[in-house]
Parts: sequence; C-alpha cells; structure tokens
Amino acid sequence: MILRKQELSDDFLAALRDERLASKNVREREYMKVASIPAAVFDLWCAQGYDPWNMEAREIVALLRRDNLEAFLATSKEI
Repeated sequence: MILRKQELSDDFLAALRDERLASKNVREREYMKVASIPAAVFDLWCAQGYDPWNMEAREIVALLRRDNLEAFLATSKEI
C-alpha cells in the first residue's frame, strides 16, 4: 500500500482563496494561473491513469471539481 500524503499550510490555501476571489477583477493576457495542484494529488491522478501533463486546463478543473478539491483553483473564471 502506498500512502499519498502532503502537508498543506493554511497560508497556502488562504493565498489561493485570495487569488481566486481577486481573479474576477483581473484582465488576463497570454497566460492565466488556473490552479496549484499539490504533488500528492498529481501523483494520485497519475496512478488513476490520467496524464496531467497533457491535459487541457478545463479537464484539470473538472477533475478538481469531481474530487471536491476546488480549494486548489486559483481563478473563479470559466475555463
């Protein structure tokens, strides 16, 4: 059995929450930060057969929502 665990600070989650709330007032240019995915989540997705390196942003957002991990989203904009 492989245990996938990662400690996340409250500051990390609070910073993402603040980014998400502020994102509505920011005009995006070429690049937009969509999410910050912890390594433990990334590894779990790989173990489940997903390839996050080659997924579209909207697919990653859908996986986060499916797994109730919206706290890792950095924007509230539709992707």
